[in-house]
Amino acid sequence: MTKAEFIYRVMLIMNEATMYDTQGNSYIGADTAQIDRHIEGSYVDSWRRCAKVMPRSWLGNKILDTTTTGNHVKNLVDGTGYVVIPDDFYLLSKFKMAGWQKPVLEVSLDNERVASIQSNEFTRGSSIRPVCVIDNKVIGTDIKPVLSYYSLPKGLLTHTVEEAIYVPAVESLKDKADDYVLTIDSRIVEPLAYLAASTVFTIFEKYEVSKALDARAEAMFPGLVSIKGTNQTNKQ
Repeated sequence: MTKAEFIYRVMLIMNEATMYDTQGNSYIGADTAQIDRHIEGSYVDSWRRCAKVMPRSWLGNKILDTTTTGNHVKNLVDGTGYVVIPDDFYLLSKFKMAGWQKPVLEVSLDNERVASIQSNEFTRGSSIRPVCVIDNKVIGTDIKPVLSYYSLPKGLLTHTVEEAIYVPAVESLKDKADDYVLTIDSRIVEPLAYLAASTVFTIFEKYEVSKALDARAEAMFPGLVSIKGTNQTNKQ
């Protein structure tokens, strides 16, 4: 789907939603309102909400570069290592080292507790229950985010990455050409469009219409309800 097609779909949803709008506004062709700019601005936040609960394969995936010199650093003696992650890294989809019995699908963020567990060879991740942690390392004169992996048997002759797939951060639609292609699965388009339309109606202070569209998106993918509920709880 292109940017222009997505914006048009959101506008159609907004027009359909006028049954909730006592003023009966029509939004397709509403040049003075610059509806397309509001839709562009709502895209990133709507995508992020979907990304929290939807299968990551629906979001557009990229291969993590582990072959370029310096991108994969191995500690063969310790059985650990790390891979430098790119600036556009948003979520891990899958990471698997040769010799692991299963891939890692969720990554931990480094903190004191995580560091304490993974620095101990008796409590860290293993080939049976591998663990990946995102932290920062000084590489040369730079500080870079890395994906550290735990672990493999000590003393292997090499460490081989079998799979390394990630979800890149979504790009804003602002300044993108109309034919810019959204790298998302067709199954995410409808709930994403409803969430974007809901956001635009919130900007217009049409809260009841926004609430109705939000409910439609949640009906399409019930996991969105739990995320919304969690966010509301955190604000209290």
